[in-house]
Amino acid sequence: MFRTEPPKVSAIQTAVILLLAMLAPGLVLLLGQTPASNAVAWSEHWISAGAEPVTETTHLYLPLVMRAYRPPPPPPVYPNDPYYGSQWGLTRVRAPEAWALSTGQGVLIAVLDTGTDYTHPDLSGKVRTDIDRDFVNNDDDAMDDNGHGTHVSGIAAAATNNSRGVAGMGWDASILPVKVMDSNGSGNSSLLATGIYYAADHGARVINMSLGGLYSCPSDLQTAVDYAYSRGVLLVAAAGNNGANRTVFPANCAHVLGVAATGYYDTLASFSVTGTHVSVAAPGEDIYSTLRYGGYGDMDGTSMATPFVAGLAALVYARFPTYTPDQAASAILDNAQDLGSTGWDIYYGCGRIDAFRALWDGAQGDYPVCLGARVWSATGAGEQGSGGAGEPGGGGAEGQRSRGAEEQRGRGAEEQRSGGAEEFIPGEVVVTLRAGARAEALFRAQGLETAGSLLYRARSGIQVWRLRVPVGQEEAVLARLRADPAVIAADRNYRISAQ
Repeated sequence: MFRTEPPKVSAIQTAVILLLAMLAPGLVLLLGQTPASNAVAWSEHWISAGAEPVTETTHLYLPLVMRAYRPPPPPPVYPNDPYYGSQWGLTRVRAPEAWALSTGQGVLIAVLDTGTDYTHPDLSGKVRTDIDRDFVNNDDDAMDDNGHGTHVSGIAAAATNNSRGVAGMGWDASILPVKVMDSNGSGNSSLLATGIYYAADHGARVINMSLGGLYSCPSDLQTAVDYAYSRGVLLVAAAGNNGANRTVFPANCAHVLGVAATGYYDTLASFSVTGTHVSVAAPGEDIYSTLRYGGYGDMDGTSMATPFVAGLAALVYARFPTYTPDQAASAILDNAQDLGSTGWDIYYGCGRIDAFRALWDGAQGDYPVCLGARVWSATGAGEQGSGGAGEPGGGGAEGQRSRGAEEQRGRGAEEQRSGGAEEFIPGEVVVTLRAGARAEALFRAQGLETAGSLLYRARSGIQVWRLRVPVGQEEAVLARLRADPAVIAADRNYRISAQ
């Protein structure tokens, strides 16, 4: 046998090969066996004498695959819902680009509100009527008798791409209505805490609270939030609507994302409350969604901004099913479009949500990076009312202004206003007891009325009670209750209203 010379390679070919080697050192395009050297190499070519020539095999090794290479994202997905063109907020947060990556399939969003009109054609197939709950009327029918909850539900997860009505941020996510506010859009912290336990016990991965009260986070409410958080639930709440720099619960509770509202040009809505409880912002002006009785219409409020974040959370969990609430919060907050001052601020929090980036880049850490040492809603743990009633803070319940128009753009959204009412209900306290606690004996020892006061017993055994006490003696009773080892939390019963 004799050996031939390697094939000739021009200077230009050599330069191209070396350039590729420098640009993409991590990848090798392999034709044949890998040589001992990792350099560009030619094999030896052998031809057997006295026989037919053997087809020569050339081994060419090019570092063509880049270590950091990532394929481009898929093209945006646009729904065929006829009113999608009126939903400017979905375009602003880049929902079509996000929907190409996730549609929220299999994720349950609990909407703690005035209920949901589950007969609405754009909601009927999305609502879990088998497990809905009405804590206002103490029954299993969470039909909306106000309109606020129906509008919020449509923003979060209306039936999408069904050639009808509007699109929902959560696309394929489903809705669990939990009624905690009455026909006037009013409620209290005892029902809200109960609703949180119920939602966590019934499979919700996201809890939307487009409502608020005027104090720092009540201790019993923080306990309920902690219960849901420990079970992998991400909670989001409205930042409030009176335009002042004040604190509003539950947005100021630890592990709750407080949501501010922005307008069409990414400026802060005039009504949006500012403060340390603001975590992030989302569209909240002229938001088109579902109304009661099959209608559609515009509403304003941080209530409308909140379900954008809840819907996005559903997309995040569907794409990253192993994420913790902290990681889901990081994906949403750390990929937001920074507005206002660089980094977190009291107006926009970490910025206006960017749904595509949240799904494309995912969590930036095990906790939201942009909040630094803050606990999600950006209020220090000591400010979040975990030890007592807290201080009055304000936050107002100015409601939403429905801009109904012709035909199906209905006018079903009544304004909800606090009207200067007291922030708590005189003569009522809320008590959370440990599993196995002998509630009746404990309360009798305190001389407290217990008839009809058990609101909910969680699957863990935790009990939530609402008790009547003499007006003016609330703090004295609470002090005695908090000293009992069977009591996890005890606080006043604070008023809440739709935001």
